[in-house]
Amino acid sequence: MANYPTLTYDNLEERFKSIAGLASLETTDAAFLRQAVNRRIRTAFERYPWPDFTVIGEAVAMATGDDNTIQTYGTGKDLANDSNVVFRIHKTDPTDTRYPEEYTYVSTLNSGGFPSVKIISPTVLDGVNVYATYRKDLGAVIADGGTYTSGSYGDEANDNPNIPYQFFEYCAFGAYADFLRGDGQTDKAQVEDQNSEIILVSEIDKVRPQTQFARHNVQAGGTPLNKPETILNNNVQ
Repeated sequence: MANYPTLTYDNLEERFKSIAGLASLETTDAAFLRQAVNRRIRTAFERYPWPDFTVIGEAVAMATGDDNTIQTYGTGKDLANDSNVVFRIHKTDPTDTRYPEEYTYVSTLNSGGFPSVKIISPTVLDGVNVYATYRKDLGAVIADGGTYTSGSYGDEANDNPNIPYQFFEYCAFGAYADFLRGDGQTDKAQVEDQNSEIILVSEIDKVRPQTQFARHNVQAGGTPLNKPETILNNNVQ
């Protein structure tokens, strides 16, 4: 079960209907909403190293046979969770070290063909702990320990019905923008895209450190954010 705040997909559907001024959804509209919500969640999820989904400084014990490679996804992975991106690999635990040194690494496939990262080092690391900071894979987050197997949020069979709280309003307004765009109302869609973007930036600002650690987003692999009042480009990368 998710250990972070959630709201149900049924709540999200009701929120969408209230924004769109609809009493009910036709079957095709319901299917469109489900697809739009999942696309928006992925966009938001990959936008920032959210604390709920980012692991900071997980210790990984290296062994000679690994050839300095850490498998990040799939059966036999070296991390506690499937990961879609590794932000940093430190030489010491970054949670209790002020200025931890980092390893240089590259993304690769290991000998078994699984996504991995390879540390660039003049020597083979053996019996050494390295500390990985990474974002969990969205598919694994949706599955929530194997409880939900469809790979999507929604209200269909095996869907995860629990939407992460911080994505709720962004998804509702973002899905409405997609709905308008699909209906040919491109000008209105652009306005709602801007509204959803403001909402997402506001959610990021709630968890983004405001002290000297404001550089956290860049350090963890994100990009600098504009001021909240600035409208950002919402293109999916």
